[in-house]
Amino acid sequence: MQEDEGLEELVRENCACLRARMAARKLTRIYDKALKPTGLRITQFTLLIAIKDGRAKSVSALADHLAMERTTLLRNLKVLEDAGLITSKPSGEGRALSLKLTSGGRKRLHEALPYWQAAQRTVETELGDDWPVAKSSLEQIIRNV
Repeated sequence: MQEDEGLEELVRENCACLRARMAARKLTRIYDKALKPTGLRITQFTLLIAIKDGRAKSVSALADHLAMERTTLLRNLKVLEDAGLITSKPSGEGRALSLKLTSGGRKRLHEALPYWQAAQRTVETELGDDWPVAKSSLEQIIRNV
């Protein structure tokens, strides 16, 4: 029992996943608040960015690129499609879908960029000189873990 308490304390103080999820929730709140006038959430905004980029040639490739579960991605894509911000159609390669921004999606993304920029500045200002190190650490986790 005593040993469990020590391990529990270790989790509270050192769990990388706990810290990352707490940080992600705080960051999400900052970006969601900034993007609110556009009607987009940060998850939707980043999907629009990724779809506009066009490098992911299928939903599975997009899910891999964004480190998302495919089913979660499909739910989020449906919201964007229902809002008229993206279109999806079979790509001709098996069950793969081709995703594209609609003109409304491009317009909404364009409108949202300054709001994202304000949130980004807030985060970078708050982190100050630690931002480049934090960014590098996050990129290392994305690449290697």
